[in-house]
Amino acid sequence: MLAAMNVTAIVLIALGGLLVMLVLAVLALRQRSKGEGPEVPHALRPGPSDVALETPVLQRLQGWGVVLVIFFVAWFPAQWLFEPGVNLTQEEEMQALALARGERAVLPFSEENQLGVGCVRCHGPELKGGLSIYVAGGYKNPPDLTTVCGGPWMGHAAITSLDDVYTTVREGRIAAGMPSWSIRFAGALPDQTINDIVLYVVSLNETNVPFNQNVCTNEDAAEAAAAGDATPPPATPSEATPAPEGGEA
Repeated sequence: MLAAMNVTAIVLIALGGLLVMLVLAVLALRQRSKGEGPEVPHALRPGPSDVALETPVLQRLQGWGVVLVIFFVAWFPAQWLFEPGVNLTQEEEMQALALARGERAVLPFSEENQLGVGCVRCHGPELKGGLSIYVAGGYKNPPDLTTVCGGPWMGHAAITSLDDVYTTVREGRIAAGMPSWSIRFAGALPDQTINDIVLYVVSLNETNVPFNQNVCTNEDAAEAAAAGDATPPPATPSEATPAPEGGEA
């Protein structure tokens, strides 16, 4: 073991000596090169060429360009795949908010419900028709708004499409005692509130009106109602809507 330690020490000393000699040789060469002529200040020495300066910048820009191309190659297909789902989610959220506003709008105005319009005062607490009201020398019964999309087949001869529902709310029906509600027709409600109320009423009709008779959501039913057909389009098994408990379909 002692002999091995001695050999190791000798090797380390030899390497150290070689390193010292190499450093001295380098220093000597530098001193010799300096002594060959006057030392040129750094400010006056030739700078790097344009190629040496521009090449790293160009390579860096090209690298970022490749990165951006790869990013967009992946980004655009991802947007194309996921954007419809995102839009559908946003649309469903907006519709849910509109239905919630519409549900509050049909209730009376109060400090807690400042969106209230008070449709229930005439059309009943569940919008299924209220008490008779005196209009133009006679009494009228406010219609059942939960079946208004049933059109002429459910007693609403003036309603043949969703546009008729909007028109009725906006412009009113003076002969039936329905005032105009849109601010464009001397009413008090903006289009957003009217849209919320109509959406809520249509949602109630989806439960109470069979799809084959629903002029608000079924184009075939709307066309049949506009043509004055005595019977609605036939219902398919998938379209059949059971009658709600405690009421008639």
